[in-house]
Amino acid sequence: MSKAFNNWKVVLLSLLGATTFWFFNALNKSYDARISYPIEFVFERDSVVIMKPLASTISIDVSSGGWNLLRKITVNTNPVQVELDNPTEIGFYTRSSLQPIVSDQLSELKINYLVTDTVFINIEEKKTKTVRLIVDSLKVDLAENHRMVSPVTIDPDTIQIIGPKSFIDTIGSTYTLGIPTRGISSNFDREVEVKLEGGKLTSSIPLEVNAKFRVDKFERQSIEIPVEVQNVPRDTAYYIDRESVQVFYTVRSSQKEDYSPGDFAITTDLFLMDKEDSTVMAILVYHPEEIIEIDVIPEFLKVVPKTSQNALQ
Repeated sequence: MSKAFNNWKVVLLSLLGATTFWFFNALNKSYDARISYPIEFVFERDSVVIMKPLASTISIDVSSGGWNLLRKITVNTNPVQVELDNPTEIGFYTRSSLQPIVSDQLSELKINYLVTDTVFINIEEKKTKTVRLIVDSLKVDLAENHRMVSPVTIDPDTIQIIGPKSFIDTIGSTYTLGIPTRGISSNFDREVEVKLEGGKLTSSIPLEVNAKFRVDKFERQSIEIPVEVQNVPRDTAYYIDRESVQVFYTVRSSQKEDYSPGDFAITTDLFLMDKEDSTVMAILVYHPEEIIEIDVIPEFLKVVPKTSQNALQ
């Protein structure tokens, strides 16, 4: 058993030696190869925005000794450096413009040709603009029957937006701050992130601001109000077909109270009767200041002859 093991050990050592000899012998030969080699664009990055990622490698067809190729691929992989003096004015590098740069920096290799045809460059000038923040109250998501009852206060109300020139130039003097919270049912006082349409290519100073506004619940109410008729001729043969109308209104829950008909006044004027349809408008003369969205139902009143069997007694 020990003798057999020793025989296999000798065989394995022989194979290892032969393989090592073949490997080193192969590296002494010259080869043609297509390699992917790192490339680096050198420029002042603080004043520009890279709109799309720059190429990190280029494909090159080369000829060289095996040892040199192995060293270039596995050990010495300093990237080919391309100097960009005016990065915002260069849109691309063609194969013909890259070839001399690559050949100069990889002089240990014979560059047969560049497989990569064109390397595109999309870099823009970085620009900063100061804008005033606003909130579109119509886009604030409030709970059902709730409304904003104060202006929105933003602190600070001005920010700096930093990004590519093409985006910054589209921004006016104001920028709309989005309120991401949904179903707001109480007073709002929170830090809100400034989210920019330019995405990751843009930033703001500061990144967050405080937004504050008051919210209250509103309710729909109604009350019946008598109609006061104006300019009724003594000998008139007409009258209004109803003595009262319904007034619908919306009011804050915190200000809700039981109103009386005396808090409202509805009038109509027979001199203003539309002779085509014999109607006059019910006019709301006054109402409590805190109510909103007022509707008078019906808005127009029918004028009928006194000879009608429905005349008021």
